[in-house]
Amino acid sequence: MRSEKNKVINLNDYKRIKNGLDKPIFDEPVTISIGDPEQPDSYGEYTVLCNLVHDDRQFLALEREDQVEELNLLVEAIVEDGELAKVKPITDEEYEDIESIFQDIFTKISEEQPNEHKGSRFRRN
Repeated sequence: MRSEKNKVINLNDYKRIKNGLDKPIFDEPVTISIGDPEQPDSYGEYTVLCNLVHDDRQFLALEREDQVEELNLLVEAIVEDGELAKVKPITDEEYEDIESIFQDIFTKISEEQPNEHKGSRFRRN
């Protein structure tokens, strides 16, 4: 495939960029509302503590804002046209790997900025 300026474009890279999978969708903490599929009229408020891209997929570490919970939530973010469309649970097969990556990130943050660390204990969705 060639661009307008006659440069070769990698189709996989183009799709990644078009779908917002080339970089995290959130670059700073933001509050999002997530619905509960078992209770359609129920929403929870969460702060995105960390957003990472792994294997061309987005993952989020979330802290509950409207209820006290000791553990943070890890989910996969489904991105459509570069924006968060929905979240889904991380599969059991890959949960430990994703949790380990987030643990490493939070450990580095706590070493660099001890007062900013919000914790790195996670729960499954």
